[in-house]
Amino acid sequence: MRAMRLAPSQLVVSLPEDFDNPIKIRAKHKVAGMLLLDRDHASRLDRGWNVPGAYILLDRPDAKGRWGAYVGKATNPGLRHRILQQVKDRDHWYRALLIRYESNDDETLNSSEAGWLEGELYNCLESSRVVDLHNRSRPHDPTLSDDDETSLFDYLLPIESVLHLIGHALHRRNPSAADGGPLIKRVTPTPAQEAPAPCGSALGLEPNSYLLRNPTPEAVRERTALLKARKHPRIVAADT
Repeated sequence: MRAMRLAPSQLVVSLPEDFDNPIKIRAKHKVAGMLLLDRDHASRLDRGWNVPGAYILLDRPDAKGRWGAYVGKATNPGLRHRILQQVKDRDHWYRALLIRYESNDDETLNSSEAGWLEGELYNCLESSRVVDLHNRSRPHDPTLSDDDETSLFDYLLPIESVLHLIGHALHRRNPSAADGGPLIKRVTPTPAQEAPAPCGSALGLEPNSYLLRNPTPEAVRERTALLKARKHPRIVAADT
């Protein structure tokens, strides 16, 4: 029986200083290492990516959010060699998402693991109503044990999260959902207000909190008259 852990994972995105270079993505506390590569810059792919893994060739989404994809795997010599070959063989894609084992530089996915991951990615994209697959046949590798399959499920949710992040969502957005607005919003800072200058009391006293509130001249005169009346109360003689 298969078990899948659906807990969300935090994505760590490394943006290069030169935006022509690939964007490296990994899932924190997971084993999936990913690289988002523009087709035009495939020749810049580091040779460290010549390892076994899986990949998705992405078409540009259309106005309705549909997009095409091709799912593949690489075993030997590896992903870099396979992607460079796909630049020559396929002209429909503009980006590629590469997936490999990340946790230990001395270990890589084996052929069966890469094949299983390729098949699961195909199933995931095929079940989406917004993806058109270019694969002619369904890839599948049935040779893995249940335990090995369970460990590889850690790859799937981060990959789906990355696809959503880069504008290749697997599901249509609910038209009745509230619009969250743009991802980036320009905020105009509010000019800092100058503190009011201390106001001296009309009675020659120290600055007081009432006059620091910037009252109107009429309010100042009324307040001053009230203070004078309290300081010098009128004495009314009672009739005897």
